[in-house]
Amino acid sequence: MAGKRKAPKLRIDGSYYTSKIYTPKGNRTTISFGHVNDRPEPEVYAIFAKWIDLYQKQPQKMLSFESPYEAVEQVINPTTFTTVEDFLERYLQWASENEKGSRASKAVDIYRINRIKRFLEPYHDWPVNDFGPDELKKVQKALSQYKYKTGDKEKKYTRGAINDTIKYIRKIWRWGLGRRVVSYEVVQSLEEVRPVRLGQGEVYDKPKRARVTYDEFFKVSGAVNATISDMLQLIWHTAMRPYEVCEMRPYDILIEDEECWLYIPGRDITPYGKHKTTHMERVKVIPLTRKSQDILKRRITNYDSKDYIFSPKVAVDEILEEKHQGRKTPLKYGNRPGTNKREHPMIKPGEKYSPSALRIACKRGCMRAEVEVFTPYDLRRSVATETRASLGKEAAKVLLGHTKTDTTDIYLLDEVKEAVKVAKLLAKINGE
Repeated sequence: MAGKRKAPKLRIDGSYYTSKIYTPKGNRTTISFGHVNDRPEPEVYAIFAKWIDLYQKQPQKMLSFESPYEAVEQVINPTTFTTVEDFLERYLQWASENEKGSRASKAVDIYRINRIKRFLEPYHDWPVNDFGPDELKKVQKALSQYKYKTGDKEKKYTRGAINDTIKYIRKIWRWGLGRRVVSYEVVQSLEEVRPVRLGQGEVYDKPKRARVTYDEFFKVSGAVNATISDMLQLIWHTAMRPYEVCEMRPYDILIEDEECWLYIPGRDITPYGKHKTTHMERVKVIPLTRKSQDILKRRITNYDSKDYIFSPKVAVDEILEEKHQGRKTPLKYGNRPGTNKREHPMIKPGEKYSPSALRIACKRGCMRAEVEVFTPYDLRRSVATETRASLGKEAAKVLLGHTKTDTTDIYLLDEVKEAVKVAKLLAKINGE
């Protein structure tokens, strides 16, 4: 059994006043109180006594300052305080400059922050450290009661949206802790506010759509343009995420195995590809069986190219060509191809599709096909459900999972071999 820890003492180590203390995590660290010639000895010992007393009450906050003298001064005699409004503005500026992710994901973050600013408006003049769990609970209640209009319909936030907003507020306050704007005690107190539970109050959950059937998928794939149709079919055959099909490039596809190619998103960016678990040194592998290969072979001419396979520019050209083939007016009458194009159009087709553009195109296809609206991610969920029902839980996990390796050894990994095996079995079940 460990003995009782001794009280910290101030010592002279070389030419500096130092003290060894235990951090809240139990590790020992050394705090420097400066050079012996910087201040009179009585003053150093007086500051040390005040610092130790404050550290026992607010250890995290006292350790967040660069020097113990600054910590004592700011905690005992705070000269300024930051309002909630100024604090949110600082975070908004920081997020717009430093948050990682695509332009679309950054836009979502900015939208969330602005929503938070709107619901925290009653507290804009408050010191940020005065905003506690009681106030956060009131914000949670306001979110659950808020109504907004979409067209002619009046809607309320879902339980998931409310809980995500509360989580984001906590995230902002944790950010303030690292900038020494918010105290550790306030950040900890916000954890008291529990998320809204299923069936709690009048908050509703947006029900998930039922599994997409093959007939529904077939109707929708015929109601969209050829490029969108191919993208949706790839998701249907592979269960890949929408952003992964949007970012497909020939360079990212390994074609050594004729029966099952391997798609590694962004494999030239890091040895593990480009995906949300890259920091864990885990490589994302998506098996591509015969039907997927047939779709890609129609669109790939150079397998070393780093251009996106599915491009809005190509899609526009395909649509115009299809219209031209169906033209009934003789070419000597009316407009000929290219004669009515603007030299500098306001909107130009991009190099690749965004997940949101794919989702909107899929939604419009559902409306044209008179099918209950589904999203590309619903297709992934439907394939996962079918795989689990046909081949078991582990097979679905392998098909949708991750593994760790270098890309040079990708075909030697047992888990990748299992993913290929599952993909081939699923292809046989589907009649490939």
